[in-house]
Amino acid sequence: MNIVKRKSLPKSAPAVSTNLTDERCPNGVEGLDDILAGGLPRAGFYLVQGDPGSGKTTLALQFLLEGLRRGEKVFNITLSETKQDLLKVGAITRLVPR
Repeated sequence: MNIVKRKSLPKSAPAVSTNLTDERCPNGVEGLDDILAGGLPRAGFYLVQGDPGSGKTTLALQFLLEGLRRGEKVFNITLSETKQDLLKVGAITRLVPR
């Protein structure tokens, strides 16, 4: 699995304040936040890519749940998974109630 940071915002996106670059977004995965020095930099767009079954969806759900626990607004963009698919993965990994 790879996490790729985009180098720039899409042209249609509003400007992001540069004073946020030192803030981190923890993902709630023990050990991974340590490796990432507290999480991913807040002012960034990230693409998570990897082979089927490598944990991309589980990581995305964990990241969203951690944001919710911290009182943040969250969203997920997926091109291939339905709501039912996400609920199934969440239930299997115990990220959402069954």
